[in-house]
Amino acid sequence: MSDLADLDYCANMYLVEIEEGTGYKNAEPMALDLGKWSSISEFATQASKTLDRLDILVENAAVATPGNYVPTEDGWETMLQVNSLGPAMHVLLLLPIIMNTAKVHSVDPRIVVVSSGAALSANIGSDAMAAPNTLEMLSSKAYCKTEEVFANRYHLSKMLNVMLVRKLAEHLPQNIVPVTLSPGFCVSGLRRWAVGEVAEQFKKMEDESAYTSEEGSRHIIYSAIGGKDKELRGAFMSYLEPVEISAWMLSDEGKKAEDKTWVEMIELFGKLDDRIPGIVAQYLKA
Repeated sequence: MSDLADLDYCANMYLVEIEEGTGYKNAEPMALDLGKWSSISEFATQASKTLDRLDILVENAAVATPGNYVPTEDGWETMLQVNSLGPAMHVLLLLPIIMNTAKVHSVDPRIVVVSSGAALSANIGSDAMAAPNTLEMLSSKAYCKTEEVFANRYHLSKMLNVMLVRKLAEHLPQNIVPVTLSPGFCVSGLRRWAVGEVAEQFKKMEDESAYTSEEGSRHIIYSAIGGKDKELRGAFMSYLEPVEISAWMLSDEGKKAEDKTWVEMIELFGKLDDRIPGIVAQYLKA
């Protein structure tokens, strides 16, 4: 079965679940693989042709590959691309539809990026910050070879989600509401690559204390349609409340990391899709 066939199969399976669970019959699938730059660009092209409005965008894809350095076919470390960079590129490419929705329909669209409580314990090391390109350094196999670095890769990838939302809030108009959140520890396919003792530990944790996927989704839904825009805008939500991010992210060092990775992302995406420079110039204030 091809990758596209896999995506179509999963999409149709979830459509059946949605219809059976809610009675809603108008959901439509669109294929997207955040581990492929080309798929992200193709999705944006399709969306521009088929969506006349986009009020809520939820970036909820994530993967964990504990103990295993796994590159995508684009050559980037998988957790960094799928959890962090892919969603960021996806958001930027969909900004024209989001901004048009706000203008035409006089609404305040929300961009919801699902992070994790693990983000609050992450940071970017001084060695990576000193590199000419921090994101490329973080992605490199040589940098990820130490257990200490790679053991915290998932945490770092989710911290970059928080930084993304903070930069979106800084550069987008006030009527666009970017927000990030932790859905809590949930049963999901996130840990599907875990094996051996690690897999057993995760299974025990899930059995003892995890939310169901549906329970975790309530946190996402609240950030998408609940609360007040001014309270959620740029916020990190946990248990339906905005909470303070880590001291490191708020520090001068953390702010430098936020600024540097933002610039590097914009430059990278501009090389991958020639629509990005125009989108940045038109929709993101300096």
